Amino acid sequence: MTAVRVLDADGHVLEPRDAWKGLPDEHRPRIETDAHGYDHVIVGDAEIFTARLGQMGTPGSDVSNLDGPVPLESAIAGAFDPVPRLADMDAEGIDAAVLYPTIGLGCWGIPDPDAAVAVARAYNDWLAEYCAAAPDRLFGAAMVPFQDPDAAVAELHRARTELGFVAAFVRPNPCLGRTIADRANEPFWSAAEELGVAVGVHEGLQMAVPPLGIERRPMNALVLHAISHTLEQMLACAQMIGTGVLERHPKLRVVFLEAGGGWVPYWMARLDHQVPSYGGFASEVQMLPSEYFARQCWISFEIDEETLPALAPFIGIDRIVWGSDYPHADSTFPGALGELRDTIKPMSEGEQARILGENAAALYGLN
Repeated sequence: MTAVRVLDADGHVLEPRDAWKGLPDEHRPRIETDAHGYDHVIVGDAEIFTARLGQMGTPGSDVSNLDGPVPLESAIAGAFDPVPRLADMDAEGIDAAVLYPTIGLGCWGIPDPDAAVAVARAYNDWLAEYCAAAPDRLFGAAMVPFQDPDAAVAELHRARTELGFVAAFVRPNPCLGRTIADRANEPFWSAAEELGVAVGVHEGLQMAVPPLGIERRPMNALVLHAISHTLEQMLACAQMIGTGVLERHPKLRVVFLEAGGGWVPYWMARLDHQVPSYGGFASEVQMLPSEYFARQCWISFEIDEETLPALAPFIGIDRIVWGSDYPHADSTFPGALGELRDTIKPMSEGEQARILGENAAALYGLN
C-alpha cells in the first residue's frame, strides 16, 4: 500500500495542574484525593470529575484495580507534554492528531457560568501552547462554555481566529438543563458553520453530567460506561437531525466520537423508517435522516471494530474516521495503528486511505 497521511481524529491530552494556573481560586479546578485513592476535581463547590487521574493517562490500565492512589503525575509523559507525545506518534506512524481533553470533559457539569467561561479560556490557552510545539501535527478542539451560550460563541471565535483551533467539542448530555438542540444554542451552530469549525460530539462518563441510564436501574461501571457513550451519542444524533439543527445549518460539520460506529446503520434505518408515519411532527426536516448524516456527519470507529468493513457501505466510506483515544486507560499504545490496519485489511487501498486520514482531513479542514 502506498504511503498515506495518517490522522488521529480523536486523541486526548491530560491536563496538568498548571493548566489552570492563571485562574482565581474560586474558578481554579483543584484536585482532592480521598482515602480510596480517587482524585476528585472540584470547581468552586462542585465536583466535576472523579477518577484515578494517573490511570486516565496510562494506556492499558485496569480501572477496576483499586490498589492505592495513582497520581496525575504518574501518567505517560505525552499526556501533558507535546515532545514525548510527538515521539509516541512517530513510533505509531501517526502524522497528525486532533486533541480533546480528559478532565475538561467534566467541565460541562460546572454549574456556575462564570467559572465555566474562565475554565474554558484557561484550558484553550494551555492547549494552544501544547499544540504550538508542532502546529502542523497537533490541532486543538476547543472547550466552549455552553453554560453561557453567548460566551460559547465568543470563545469559539477566539479559539478559531486567535488560537487556530480546527474543532470544538460539545457533550451530548444536557448542560444546565438545556440539550445541545436547545434553541438557545442556535448562535453557536451558526458561528461554527460560518467559521468552518468542525464540532466533535464527545461523551465522557462523569456523574457531574448525568448520563442516560443513570435512573434506578441495576448496573455497574461496565454497563454504565458502555451505554452512556453510545446511547448519549445516538440521542444527540437524532436530536441534531430530527429537530432541524442540520437543516438550519447545512454547512455545519459534526463528528460523533468514542462510541463506536456500529450503531450508525441501524440508527439511520430506524430514523428513516419513522418518517412516513411521524415526519409530520418534524416539520423542519426536509430530507431523510440518513441523507443529513451523509451530507454533514462523520463517525469514529474503534480500532478493533471487526464490523467496520462490512458496515462501511451502509454508512458511506467517506464518513468514517478513527481515533486513538491516547493516552486514556482503554486506549492501545503501542500498537493502535497496527490494530486498525488489521481491522481494515479486507478493504481496498483507496478505502483504507480514506479511513486512515483522508476523511478526517476533510472533516477538520486539514486538506
